[in-house]
Amino acid sequence: MKPQTETTSDKSIKNIKEKCVLKHTRKKVRKTFRERYLKMLSNHSRACSKDKSLPPYLAIPHVRDTLIPLAERRRKQKLWNRAVQFLNANESRVRVETQQVAGEEFPVWRWVQPSPVVISQTFAPITEQELNPNRVKVWQGTAFDNIDTAVKAPSYTPTPCLKIRNMFDLTLESGMNWHVSIEDAILEKCTGNDGIVHIAVDKNSREGCVYMKCATPENAGQAYRALQGSWFDGKLVTVKYLRLDRYHQRFPTAIDCKTPLQPSNNLKKSLSRPPHSSALESS
Repeated sequence: MKPQTETTSDKSIKNIKEKCVLKHTRKKVRKTFRERYLKMLSNHSRACSKDKSLPPYLAIPHVRDTLIPLAERRRKQKLWNRAVQFLNANESRVRVETQQVAGEEFPVWRWVQPSPVVISQTFAPITEQELNPNRVKVWQGTAFDNIDTAVKAPSYTPTPCLKIRNMFDLTLESGMNWHVSIEDAILEKCTGNDGIVHIAVDKNSREGCVYMKCATPENAGQAYRALQGSWFDGKLVTVKYLRLDRYHQRFPTAIDCKTPLQPSNNLKKSLSRPPHSSALESS
């Protein structure tokens, strides 16, 4: 018996099925984007209601960079653009504006619907009002339900240097050595990474910037994944890579740094949430 050959009709049916599957997959990805950035905007709005120092909006490129790993950004750019167009045209809870962020104009999203009272399981911001002024700043989980699928370090790490944003609020810091607690928090979050050789807290940064150099690009990739998309002291931490030559131009003393850094103490205060008593409990 001769083997049955695939007819033109069979090929057409097969192509239609493949197109349907691809269309369904793209639709599912766009829906996932919408769900994630709506949740991110809602969480940020809730944080703003408790911490008035936070801007009441998020830059759209910042949301994209947080949700889509660098290695997947080009491949998913069209899907992201369509998801953004859909939200801008159909989502009444979000308003599109143009705001200045760090001296540059960006399109931003502002959440205009009052956030629900229910606190997210993955985000419970601690505010100045809830704790005493001498509170310990702590890590508060991540902005995503599944960090393994939502935040991935690029498959190829181009440089051993990182720029970390939103680690502190310049208007709330005081004392001579406040930056030490910021350095300790980063080193504690990156526990197990023995390749961090230089950290510099920019004490004049309104974006709460910290710069880090690692011994190898692989160490930088580990630190990137440990920090990106994490909540610290009620702020969403974001990370990007910096070129090594530019890092050394900014921090010449980092050129000869080769000894792994360690926290200033062994208490790991930033990794455990301090006990909190409500007003009823204290009365």
